[in-house]
Amino acid sequence: GLNYWFPKAFGFKLHTGLGKVSFWCWLIGFWVAFLPLYALGLMGMTRRLDFMNNPVWHVYLIVALCGALLIFVGILAQIAQIVYSIWKRDELRDLTGDPWDARTLEWATSSPPPFYNFAVVPKVGNHDAFWDAKQTGTAYVQPKSYEPIHMPHNTYSGFLIGIVSAGLGFGLVWHIWWMAGGALLVMIGLGIAHTFNENRDYYVPAEEVKAIEDAHFANLKAAGLAKAGQPVKAGK
Repeated sequence: GLNYWFPKAFGFKLHTGLGKVSFWCWLIGFWVAFLPLYALGLMGMTRRLDFMNNPVWHVYLIVALCGALLIFVGILAQIAQIVYSIWKRDELRDLTGDPWDARTLEWATSSPPPFYNFAVVPKVGNHDAFWDAKQTGTAYVQPKSYEPIHMPHNTYSGFLIGIVSAGLGFGLVWHIWWMAGGALLVMIGLGIAHTFNENRDYYVPAEEVKAIEDAHFANLKAAGLAKAGQPVKAGK
């Protein structure tokens, strides 16, 4: 999941080689570390011991230790992958927004996606609308014009209510009724206060949308996916 979604969030891919090292160390290490422990459980070893008096268990524990060391190497490889990829981010940059030749619509935007997501709401006729558009050669056609996009303003209300809810939960669990009641009243007050906020939305000007989309389509043209606004089938 990290390797798959990272380029969509940050605009560049993670290093493939280090990712494979991390994957195989995690996969093999997990099985090597935990399967012997299941066997030891069947042999009578409890979860916690203050001493060990069965030498037959030693081999299984050593194998489990080797697996744990493999997992540790996998963790180090994953950390190294992230650090190295940030260092080499210009070489690993994804210009298309679709580094995996994916099927679903989230990959139709740039990476990272613009704050408004889609400049034009896509028309969906099946489960894999983006893949279908790539196959029919209509995935990378820039609209001739754009319209202002209606957007909500940011608000702290939900964040503050979430923080105060921690006090409500703590008070209910430990029967601290004054804390629970006070937190509940504050949450209700924050919700009511939010209803008086009339500055809730705004419009992104069409000129700003066009400037952002022009930059994205310029990257697509540089990657060979959009030439002078003409549709190009995926894989070309």
